[in-house]
Order: sequence, then structure tokens, then C-alpha cells
Amino acid sequence: MNAPASTVRVLSCPNCGGSIALRAAGASVSLICEYCGSTLDATSPDLAVIVKAREAMLRPEIALGTRATLRGEQWEVVGFLERTDGESPWSEYLLFNPYAGYAFLVDDGRRFSLGRLLDHAARSDWLHLNLDGDELERFGTEYTARVTFVVGEFYWRVGVGEEVRIIDHVRPGVMLSCEKSEGERIWTRLDMLALGEAEDAFGIARRRTDWSHPSPHEPSPWRDRLIEALIIGAVAMFTLIVIAMMASGTTQVAAQAAVAVLDGGTQTAVIHNIVLRNARNRVVIDAQAGALQNAWVDVDYSLVEQKTQENYDAYALAEHYNGRDSDGSWSEGDTAPSVTLSSIPRGTYDLVIEMSGKHWVDPNQAAGSYWGEMIGPGAETPVNIGFAVSHGGVFGGNLILCLLLIAAWPAVIALLHLQFESRRKAYLE
Repeated sequence: MNAPASTVRVLSCPNCGGSIALRAAGASVSLICEYCGSTLDATSPDLAVIVKAREAMLRPEIALGTRATLRGEQWEVVGFLERTDGESPWSEYLLFNPYAGYAFLVDDGRRFSLGRLLDHAARSDWLHLNLDGDELERFGTEYTARVTFVVGEFYWRVGVGEEVRIIDHVRPGVMLSCEKSEGERIWTRLDMLALGEAEDAFGIARRRTDWSHPSPHEPSPWRDRLIEALIIGAVAMFTLIVIAMMASGTTQVAAQAAVAVLDGGTQTAVIHNIVLRNARNRVVIDAQAGALQNAWVDVDYSLVEQKTQENYDAYALAEHYNGRDSDGSWSEGDTAPSVTLSSIPRGTYDLVIEMSGKHWVDPNQAAGSYWGEMIGPGAETPVNIGFAVSHGGVFGGNLILCLLLIAAWPAVIALLHLQFESRRKAYLE
């Protein structure tokens, strides 16, 4: 890109005699001497002194006359001023391009924003503002901004102490400011620059990254990471569920029926020669005692490897109860309990099963009734129980744990994003 033609005129300050570069001749209205701080009338041929600045000269971080390219256009710094709302100060650099006109580089101490004047107003209500379909929220209440320092040249008459009333509307990345003074309203759109963009362009040191006090229109640094984490997490969860479904099938390797005697002591059954061929096996033992009525059977399993006699123990409870109370009939219990053993080494096993069952009598049944006479404590009753041994499949608990671990990453980022947005919107009204 070719540099624009120079519009610089070198003049002498009538107050101190210093050489002053008038960079936007014909467009600037006022000019501040960078040597003595005097405010001069840029429209007067002899640069008549308007006001002598009483403050000591403050050199801007970006020197006047510095040129840089921002967002595809070359700009020159022609003016610098500082403002405050009574609580927070900020700086504004006036940028000039003979073809593009003026722009503002606003520095809040952390981030830079590039501002351009709008040639039309936005539609607004008390809380929201719409500019060409862009919805923004009102940030705080109307406030007064006062100029505390100024140097360089400007296209309006500006001096220390100048005040304007400002209303801001924001969304992440954009701020619209409406300045009101003497019956005039000026709308400025401020687009926040990327981290380091202005610093690299103007050759100044990069600012330290700090998210503790975000600017009103500062985009969350966690938003893009959150979207990325949600996409990756969703893909990982879907893949894990598909793999789990493909691996969820089990193969039955043994089955046998046994008899448990209610109120008849402990009975033992053995299922021999259960062959497990994988290095690590998930073993499922299912029991089926559908004939239980108002009774329970304690089942103790011991899976014993035939060669090493190493054993793996488990417990199950088959039970079923029913009765009647003031609310009517009720029923509860599980007659088909299932237990799972994990990480069982390959080998040939015997399953030793010990069963001990008891009757249960509904306390609402009167002693000596037909129920109590037919089935009660001490009446030994055989119950057939079927056992089946399978291997394979996946642990539901392990699957859930993996899903939770995958979800933890986007959950943490979402929390950081929400905390940032909460700090950013702290003064939204």
C-alpha cells in the first residue's frame, strides 16, 4: 500500500518559539504545542495563543506523528487527549488519513479500541440499542467525561476542562458511545482490537494480560475455547457411547439350576469348568428366583480358579414381599438380582454358590390365620433358583465416569466464561 501524500506544515509556536508540525492542515481547528503545552488556533495564520496550558507536558506513549496500519488503512497520530469520568481515566489518540478522514484509538489502560464516527443515529430504548441489526445493551447511566490533558491538533476546539455527557451501549467486541454537548449528538462506534494488534502496529510494548477487570465491551477470552470444548466433548462422548454399545454384548458360558430351602439352613451348589479366555474379564452372574413370595434368599458367590485356588467373592439378595395396609396393596423386591465381577484373569473356574433363605410374615396378618398356618416361620419351603454366568460387556459405572471426565473440561471453561461475563456486566443497568 502506497503511503498517502504528506500534508505536514512546519510552524513556530508564538509562545515558546518551538517548531510545530501541523499534520492535517485545512482540517484541524486547534493545535497544542508539544513543547510548552499552549493551545493554539490552527485556523489563524499566525497561530495566535488561545490558552497557555498550566500542566507540565505529558508525552503520550505513542508519539505524535507516528504512522501505522490498522485494519488495512494507514493512520498518523495527530492528537492526544486524556479524559476521566471522575473514577476511571482513559486516553484517546486522534488518527488522521487524508483519504479516510479521522479515527480514534482509545486506550483504557488494558486494551485498545478503534473508533469511527457514525453518519447516522441508532434506534434505541432505555436498555437496548439497535444499529443496522446489531443489538447492544446499555452500560450504566449517562455520565460526564472531562478532558484532563490534551496535546496535538484536532478538528474541533478542545481544551483542558471540556466536558461532554456520554451514554454507552455495548456487546462483546463493540461499544457505541453517544456524546452530547451544546445540543449536538455525536455517535462513535468503537471496535476492540485484538490483543497486541495496536501495540505491534505502533511499536510499543504489549500490555500484560489481565482478565480481572474487563472492559465493558471486551469479548470473553473463554468463548471460543468453550465452543471448541463443547464440540470436541460432544464428539468424544458420542464416540465413547458408540464403542460402549458395540462392546456391551455378553456371552453366556455356564448355567445351572439349584434349590434353596426357606427356613432350612444353608444349601450349596457348584457350577464347574467356567472358562474365561481374555486377559481381563468382566463376569456377570444372574440369579432368577421368580417363585419367591414374602421371602428372601441370601446368595454368596465365590469364583475359584481351579489351578491357583484364587477366589473372587460377591453377594446377592433375591427377595419379594407383598401385603396390604391402609393405603391398599403393595409389593416390592427383586427376584432376579445380578452381580458383576471385574478384571477376572483368564483361566478355568468353579462357581461356588451358598444359599440361605427365610420366610417373611406380614405383621398385619393375624397369628394363626390361614396365611400363618400355610406359610410361616419354621415351615421349610423349597425354592428353585436358576443361575447363569456370562462374560463380556462394559461397566455402566465406568462409562458414566468417563462421560463425566469428558464433560469436566467444557464445564470448567463454561464456568470461567460465565465469571468473566459477570465481571464485564457488573455495571449494566
